[in-house]
Amino acid sequence: MSQKSNTTTKETSIIPIVHAEAPAEEPTNTEEASPEPEDPKPKIQEECGETLACKPLKHHLEECTRRVEEGGSNETCAEEFLHFMHCVDHCAAPKIFAALK
Repeated sequence: MSQKSNTTTKETSIIPIVHAEAPAEEPTNTEEASPEPEDPKPKIQEECGETLACKPLKHHLEECTRRVEEGGSNETCAEEFLHFMHCVDHCAAPKIFAALK
């Protein structure tokens, strides 16, 4: 003979349920927050891209981009881009760090 158990199982979730509370009101500050300083990196990189050292590499990248856009080439211009960015980074890194001080 087999006996059946009359117990019932209650399913419980393993994921806790959290209810959000209403946000507390922040105290009003009469002082206005000072604006964040402007990031010097983009301007420095742009200036470095125009230096005598990087200008020829930028020209090669632009020429490659032109060929690709015309559809006459299966190039990706990745090599030209990496060479140009290496030159820009080499020029910009010390200037960026100097601007952080």
